[in-house]
Amino acid sequence: MGLVYYIVDTETTGLSAGYHEMTEISIIRCEDRVQLTEFIKCDYPERANFDALAITKKTMADLETGKSKEEVTEKINKFLNEDGLTSAHRCFVAHNWTFDKRFIHALYEKVNQKCPVDLWLCSMALTKQYAKQIGLVKPKVNLHAACDIVGIKKLSEAHASKVDSRNTFLLWKNLIEEKKIDHLPFIKTAVHSIAPAADDDDGLDMSLLDI
Repeated sequence: MGLVYYIVDTETTGLSAGYHEMTEISIIRCEDRVQLTEFIKCDYPERANFDALAITKKTMADLETGKSKEEVTEKINKFLNEDGLTSAHRCFVAHNWTFDKRFIHALYEKVNQKCPVDLWLCSMALTKQYAKQIGLVKPKVNLHAACDIVGIKKLSEAHASKVDSRNTFLLWKNLIEEKKIDHLPFIKTAVHSIAPAADDDDGLDMSLLDI
């Protein structure tokens, strides 16, 4: 039984999955390009980092709109379960995957569930591999820069999950199909445990410009 790949992108109110919240999630099923995008109502809008709000062009009022975490996870589960597979046969492809993984796991923990995806693939890591092959030294590899390196015409410069997931899809497809990057060694297993991992740094060493 093969793997089913899903592109995933999230927008959040900051960098700490233990303190900040997810405001958007968008998922593309790669085999048929069907996309699910949901906006999530924040329980603690007052915790939002104002730099994060500026990047995503959201207001405090925006954070109080959207669906509940229960509704969103239910819709995600329904969408993923259409493949008829188990979590061990699903792979989320994300740019800077550890960031998205932390927030998605935190979302599921809020509703006392486990994320139904065990495998992760980082398009940032694939971009670094391609950059190494063409002789680029320490290039910027955030999503927009990665698209430029690979030669992809971005759909938009906007920082929104619906657009960023589509750009990530184009990036992933180009790196795999045209640049012939072997992605299999880059797949990571991250089975969701409700108890937080002891070595999870919660992304606090990251820059908002990396997400």
